[in-house]
Order: sequence, then structure tokens, then C-alpha cells
Amino acid sequence: MVVRIDIDLSTREIEEMAAIPPTSWFTSFEFKNSKSPVHPNHSLAVNNEMKQEMVSDWIANSVKGKRVLDLFSANGGFSIIAALAGAKEVIGVEFSQERIQCAEFVVDKVRSKLDTKIEFIEGDVYDIDKYFDEPFDVVMCLGGLYHIADPAYVLRQIRSLTKERLILQTTQVLPLPLNRARFVVRREDQTDIGMTSIRRGYGTWYYSPSCLRELLWHGGFKIIEERRPPLLKRRRFPWYLAHCECL
Repeated sequence: MVVRIDIDLSTREIEEMAAIPPTSWFTSFEFKNSKSPVHPNHSLAVNNEMKQEMVSDWIANSVKGKRVLDLFSANGGFSIIAALAGAKEVIGVEFSQERIQCAEFVVDKVRSKLDTKIEFIEGDVYDIDKYFDEPFDVVMCLGGLYHIADPAYVLRQIRSLTKERLILQTTQVLPLPLNRARFVVRREDQTDIGMTSIRRGYGTWYYSPSCLRELLWHGGFKIIEERRPPLLKRRRFPWYLAHCECL
């Protein structure tokens, strides 16, 4: 995933950017005279490019003049895309302080070009209802839900903070007759660095489409549109994307 930003960086800023750990760059940023580091997991970069391609129009058509909450915001790629699309305010919630520092580095460089108030907070999605006094027009949850042991609870928390739309991306099982939704638990010694949700139970959900529809309905959302990668790409990109409105 690459976000292009039409500004030059100074030599000092390029050096500062290079000093940020490569594992923080879930999104790559391309400036006029330089590029950010690339995450060492190449497949992650490819995955994010596909995700960006599949949801960019939903974001562009939903956020102009709106208050936007970006959950699992990583280093701010989709937050900045929403800001560039004309959002009034964007707040990203992320558990990794390193990724937040990475996001803030980029935002600091583009702030003068934006009419958007944008900030990032370190937080746990299990507690998001405690962080904000009023709901947001649009909530983006583009990844991360598949690592949450209790997605039904988190979706209800998300609904309490959503006034209009939810833009969701998560994983699904391949559409084969015997495939069923499942949760693959990771032991603590297998957990990726920074996955603090291990204390709440950490693993990976592989949902069936029907399971996701029921979860969203139970959480208080009506699906407007569903998207999946082309059939031949679903083994590599086992995704489900939903654009929802509130019930």
C-alpha cells in the first residue's frame, strides 16, 4: 500500500524517516523526493495494496466533511487517505506506540496541506467506548477484527460510536462446502511483537460470510455492499469487506 504525498522532505527529515523501524511501516508513503521504508514482510505490503484498491472509493464517497474514527490504524495509512479525501476530523486508535510515532511523523509533514484535524491515540479496542464522549459519523475497521477473541462485543462497542457508516475489512474462509468459521488461537510465545491483546485472547478468526452477516446484524449494522477479491485470488487474499449503515 502506497500513499503519495506531494511535498519534499529535507535531508534531516529523510534521515529521521529512515531511523523509524521498518516494521512500523504497514503503509508506505511516497514523497516528491523520497520514499518511506518498506515493511520487511513483502506479502503484507501486497495485501495492503489490494485492500487500498478495494476500499478507496468507499472512503472517498463517505468521509467528506465527516468525523472519522480509524480503528487498528497502524501507521496511519487509511487515516491519512480519509484526511486527503476531505474528512473534517480523523482519530486513529492503535495499540503500538512505534506505529503511532510513525503515523505522527507523516502527519506532521502534511498537516499544512490538510483542512483536517488528525491525531492518533494509543488504545485498546475493547475499551474504545471509554475514550470518546460522542460518536463519529464514519468508523473504519480495516483489519484487526480478525485478531479479536470476542468480535461480537467489539462490534457492539463500535456501534455505540457510529452515527452513519462502518467500513469493515476482515478475513473469511474459502467458500467451500465443508469450510466453517473458526478461531485459531496463538500461544503467547507465537504472538507477534506488539500484539498486546494477548491478555484478552489473541489469534485469528476465519469467518464464513454468513457468520459475518450475523455478527454485523447483531452488532447493529445493515450491510449496504459486500466485496471480496476475485475468486482466483481468494486463497491469497481471504478477505471480506463490508460497507454498512447503522440499524
